[in-house]
This record gives sequence, structure tokens and C-alpha cells, in this order.
Amino acid sequence: MAVKARSRGAAILPWLKRGADTVGVLLFLAAFCGFIIQVFWRYVLNDPLAWTEEFVMICFIWTVFWAAAFMVPVREHVSFDVVYDVVSPRTRRGFCLVTLAAIVIAFTWLVPYTWDYLEFLTRKKSPVLRIRMHWIYGCYILFVSAFAVQSAWRFAELLRPDWRDQI
Repeated sequence: MAVKARSRGAAILPWLKRGADTVGVLLFLAAFCGFIIQVFWRYVLNDPLAWTEEFVMICFIWTVFWAAAFMVPVREHVSFDVVYDVVSPRTRRGFCLVTLAAIVIAFTWLVPYTWDYLEFLTRKKSPVLRIRMHWIYGCYILFVSAFAVQSAWRFAELLRPDWRDQI
């Protein structure tokens, strides 16, 4: 029974990944289209639009945090690996476990403070589009939560017998 549930969960993961990638692409496309509209109206029609700059900024913020949370695997994020590359696989595993544990602890600790700040932002609105600021920066809590979960998952993978495949 547990094996069936696990295989069903494994079958859903590619669909979730594809959906996350689609959302990321659409966010980037929206930012790009807003930028093109902004350039056209400003330099071709000589009549700049007020909303496009804010729209592009919001789309860019969401694109960056969405991609970091759901599109880029933890092991592919920017890292300082000068020492990491010259040590043995066992030591690399130790480095990864310590780093991932620190990330999980720090990001989990950050969630309630982020939520508190987002609640504070419900009172503020963006200057042009009048969107509540917690919607604009709400992607950050998605990033913090998803990155903590991904890091915990990778930590668990490094504790398995086939951990060398994860290095």
C-alpha cells in the first residue's frame, strides 16, 4: 500500500515540475511584454505609461523568487565551492549536511517573521497599480517555505545508502 502511494506521488512530481516551470515562464513573459510595451510607448509614441514600470518590477520579483523556489534545484543554486571541489566525497557529504541543516533551520525560523511582515504590508498599496503590497511580496514566503522543504528533502537523500548519487 505504501509503495503504491509513493509511486503515485512520484508520478505527480513531473506534473508539478512542469506546472511550476510553466508559471515561471509565464511570469517572465509577462515581465518581458510589459517591458516591450513600456519601451514602445515611451520611445515610439513619446507618451510613457505609468503602470508598466511597476508591472515589470512586480513580475520580475515574482519571477526571481518563483524560479528560486520551484524551478532551480537546491544543488544548482549559486554556491561557494572552492574547498568543496577538492575534498573527498565523504567530506562533501558532511559539508552538504551541515549547510542543508542550517538552511532548513534558518528558513523555518524565518517563516513566522515573514508572515508577520506580510500581514503588516496588507495596509500598504503600490503607488500606481494600487495592489496590496502583501500580494507583491507574498512570493517571498513561497520561496522561504519551498526552499526549506527542498533542503530538507535533499538532506534526507544524503542520509540514504545511495548518497553518492546526490553529491
